[in-house]
Amino acid sequence: MTPPIRPRILIVEDDEAVRQTLADLLQVNGFDPVTAGTGEEGLARARQDEPALVLTDLSMPGLTGFQLIEAMRRDAALCTVPVIVISAKADRAATRRGMELGAEDFISKPFTEAEVIRSIQTRLEKKGLLDELDAFAHTVAHDLKAPLSVVKLRADLLELTWHQDDDETKHKHVREIVAATNQLGRIVDELLLLTGVLRQPITPGPVDMTPVVGEALARLEPLIAQARAKISQPAAWPAASGYAPWLVEVWTNYISNAVKYGGNQPQITLGGDLVPDGSRVRFWVQDAGPGIDPAVQAALFVPFARISTIRASGHGLGLPIVRRILEKLGGQVGVESHPGRGARFWFELSPVPRAATISPFPS
Repeated sequence: MTPPIRPRILIVEDDEAVRQTLADLLQVNGFDPVTAGTGEEGLARARQDEPALVLTDLSMPGLTGFQLIEAMRRDAALCTVPVIVISAKADRAATRRGMELGAEDFISKPFTEAEVIRSIQTRLEKKGLLDELDAFAHTVAHDLKAPLSVVKLRADLLELTWHQDDDETKHKHVREIVAATNQLGRIVDELLLLTGVLRQPITPGPVDMTPVVGEALARLEPLIAQARAKISQPAAWPAASGYAPWLVEVWTNYISNAVKYGGNQPQITLGGDLVPDGSRVRFWVQDAGPGIDPAVQAALFVPFARISTIRASGHGLGLPIVRRILEKLGGQVGVESHPGRGARFWFELSPVPRAATISPFPS
């Protein structure tokens, strides 16, 4: 498994003792600190290192903290990087000026570890949500264009040729319009799902996968019947900690992709078991299709911030949403595939003790 990325935090502070204290504090809390002793050096490091967030003092020789924030907000590459001011200059005027220039928070010296880490985590989470929604909005706007163009073109053709076309031609136009509007509906559903995942507070709890998988299969019944797919699943599922409504979406996405890309009359197997060390439960969907090229595999679960530049053909927006759901549930996602040997899409959740009460599937 790829280790989690440690967010890079730039510390701009002329007092060496404070600078090193902050660096040590961030290091032990899972961040990647880089430091600068002056405002000029801080601006250069920000442009070079592309930090996720900047901590800066205000009173520094040369380029002050205020001037550093101004310079960052004028720089297209740095203008959205959150800035937290840490300063002994805690008067109201300084705070107001820092906020007006674009600082996200103001922490007074002496500071505590808890308030610094809490402020950083809050700003990074806010920035991550805004970046994700912005990238998703751009992606949705791009993907809406094709079906909208089909609807407009077919509607225009119906209007222009209504009296000349035979019934079969008219029916073809209508079928294309219906297919395009269905695609538009799926994109809107994905947007609403992602918004719910990002904003809805939930507490993961024990989930029985039997009704969850059953709901997913019921949703996909027309698609499964049309493809003449055969789906097998275990008689019993291991319990895991999650949130049933979101897991229905995960299973629906995985199974629908297996039906679509699993070859002629797809043979699909669903399963779930503990990983060898017992720390996770892995659930999976295996197809017997042509498999997925390694270069495509790398693009399947990319964050929305990168989906506009790396797009996995055919699998749409659903897999990045699946990734976000599992992150919110404290789990992981992945795919295993070799050309000609099918594909296995999996997700992992925390197990639950045998004595735990399994929550019923929400109605």
